[in-house]
Amino acid sequence: MTGYGIRFLSFKCIHVYSRAGSRTDMYTKLRLVAVCFAVAIGTGLIGQLWVVSLDTLSLSEAARGVLFLLVALGLMGYQRLSLGLSAIICLPSVLAHPLTLSGNVLVTGQYALLALSLVLLVMHTQKPTDDK
Repeated sequence: MTGYGIRFLSFKCIHVYSRAGSRTDMYTKLRLVAVCFAVAIGTGLIGQLWVVSLDTLSLSEAARGVLFLLVALGLMGYQRLSLGLSAIICLPSVLAHPLTLSGNVLVTGQYALLALSLVLLVMHTQKPTDDK
């Protein structure tokens, strides 16, 4: 008999999740895409240390890569602060390099992360709570 209770609970959770709406689901998926962008950009900026000479500029770019990784941890949550921080740390590269088709992959990724962060900031809604 306990097996039926477990099935009922899992069915009920799936039913409640499906009623939450596709907007929340889309917001969550877009936020996970932003996490993937931030992790890829961060590892790319840190990985450049192996192919460029070690100077102040390359070390500062690696430090920005660490910031991208830390912001990616914040993007796994639900707060707006990490969305704003991800947009802010993208600005130096976006302002320094105009968008061209033959641009650097990391700069193009930062353009995409900036745009996605701004879209998610507009879409942000309060997380529904169960106060029963």
